[in-house]
Amino acid sequence: MTNADNRHLLPVKYIGKKPQKVDNVANTGLIWTPGQIHFLPPMVAQKLSAVKDVWQIVDDATVDQDPANIGLVVTQVDPDVSEHDDPNPRTFDLPNLEGMTRADISQYAESNFNTKLPANAKKEEMIAQIVTLANSRAAGEIE
Repeated sequence: MTNADNRHLLPVKYIGKKPQKVDNVANTGLIWTPGQIHFLPPMVAQKLSAVKDVWQIVDDATVDQDPANIGLVVTQVDPDVSEHDDPNPRTFDLPNLEGMTRADISQYAESNFNTKLPANAKKEEMIAQIVTLANSRAAGEIE
């Protein structure tokens, strides 16, 4: 997927050192893994890319190098936040999974993805599975 497919979205890559990073800058609720790229509205992309050692806006060639690193394509932000406002935008793609209990995450997976997560899974593993399911849905692999 190139940026041409998402004319008004910018590809943002996670270049930080942590094995997983929750967006605490633009408050999108997105969870990032090393090298992962999410397509974001310009206002959100600019906020994130201001933290230069964690996120970077990349070009189409970088996006096309490794399609497996493409994460969610975020097309909506909170309707109360306009391009000219500076409050923290939130997306509708995923809730704040980090702030949920394991039981809540399990229930979310069942109700939104019709998937039962293993009862003995660690919270991080459960979140990773939901992110994978959301990415698959965004890519059109599941409904």
